[in-house]
Amino acid sequence: MRKFFFALCIAAAWSSYVAAAQADIEAVGLELDTRLFDAYNACDLVAFGQLLAADVEFYHDKGGLMLGRQPVVDAVGKNICGKVRRELIAGTLKSYPMDHYGLVQMGEHRFCAADTGKCTGVARFVHLWRQSEGSWQATRIISFDHQPL
Repeated sequence: MRKFFFALCIAAAWSSYVAAAQADIEAVGLELDTRLFDAYNACDLVAFGQLLAADVEFYHDKGGLMLGRQPVVDAVGKNICGKVRRELIAGTLKSYPMDHYGLVQMGEHRFCAADTGKCTGVARFVHLWRQSEGSWQATRIISFDHQPL
């Protein structure tokens, strides 16, 4: 009986640890998403670029593959700034740890016209974030399943 009680205590402690770790990774994931898309929406291309790895790979179901930080930053400057605002769809962001690397996150977002605020499209995304020396950078971005609203 004591062994069973001990095992039960260990299981409860482990479950609590796992729940706390998941809550931490969810908070980090939300912060990264917020920082990336606050910069995107504000057209702060310097801050946006700092959150991308130099060798970022951006896969888009409509536009294809874009390689490297500067082409992605340039595309946002040309196609997004002053035209489109991104909104995370509440409750869809999920983040998961990637041991010895960082985290992977996925979710859904909508895109709205900057001038009217009218949302016109929705899509899904996957971001792979690398943590190195205390900073985070997106290394892979996949944007897919773009649909009109």
